[in-house]
Amino acid sequence: MPIYAPTLPPAPDLHLGQPPVLVLMRFDFTRLWRQKIGRFFGFAFLMLLLWKVARIYVDHLLHTNEAFKPMQDFAKTILTQGADFQADLLNPASYLLWFLVALVGGGLVARDTLYRVRPLMYAHPVAPKDYLLAKLGFASLLPFTILLPFAILPWLMSLLLAGFHGPVWATAPLRLLPAMAIASALMGSLAVGASSMAATPRAGIGWVLGLVLGASTLASMIHGLTGIAAVDALNPIMLAEAWPQLFVGVERPMVAWLPAFLGTALHIALWTFVAAKRTRPSEAVI
Repeated sequence: MPIYAPTLPPAPDLHLGQPPVLVLMRFDFTRLWRQKIGRFFGFAFLMLLLWKVARIYVDHLLHTNEAFKPMQDFAKTILTQGADFQADLLNPASYLLWFLVALVGGGLVARDTLYRVRPLMYAHPVAPKDYLLAKLGFASLLPFTILLPFAILPWLMSLLLAGFHGPVWATAPLRLLPAMAIASALMGSLAVGASSMAATPRAGIGWVLGLVLGASTLASMIHGLTGIAAVDALNPIMLAEAWPQLFVGVERPMVAWLPAFLGTALHIALWTFVAAKRTRPSEAVI
C-alpha cells in the first residue's frame, strides 16, 4: 500500500494580529501592573501630584479672597508664577522617577537573558529590531505616562480657577510635553542599554543606578576641576531636569541648549547602540 506524505496545514498569515512590538510592550505593561512595586510608587507620585494641584488652589485663594490680602506679599516670594514655576511642575518627581526607571527598566532585557527566552522570540516572527523597539518604547513610555498628569492636571486646575490668567501658563503643556518626551527617551535608552549588559534583573538595577550616578559624579568632578559648565551635559539627571527649563525659557537653566542637545543625543545613541549589539541573535544565549 503506497505511503502518501501527510497533508500540511496552510501557512499562517503573519500579517494578521497585532505587530510584535505592541505585543511585547503590552506584555511588559501587564507584568508591571501585577507587581506590588507599582502601588508604592503610584502612591508617592499621587501625593506629589496632589501637592501640585493644591498649590494651584492656594495661589488662587490668595489672589481672590479678601481675607488673605495681608498674606499676598508674603506668598509672592514663595508661590512664584514665572518660568521657574512652570518648569518646577515636573521636578519633584525627578529623582523618584529615576529610581522607578532603574527598578523596572533594569530587568527588561536582563530577565529575558536570564531565562533565555530571546531565542524563542527570534524563532517566531519577532525580529531583533522589533524586540529592541518594544523594550525602548516601554522604557520610554513609562516615565512619560507618569509625568503626563504633572503637566496636564495643574494646567487644567489653573484654567478652571482663573482662566488664561492663572498661575500655569496657557501654553505650558505645549512646552512641557516635548521636554517630557526627550527626557523620557533619555531615561528609556539608558535603562535598556544598562539592562542589556546585565545577566539578572538585580544586576540590571545596579547597572542603571551605577551608570546614572557614575555619570553624574564624573560630570560634577570634571566641572569642579575645569570650571567648564558644559560638562554637566554628561549628567543624565541634570539633563532630564534641564529640558523643561529650556522649553519654558528659564533665565539660567542647568544646562544650555547646545550642550543639552549634544549630551542627550550622545546618551540616547550610545545606549541604543549598546542595547542593539547586546540583543543580537548571537548574544541571545550567555
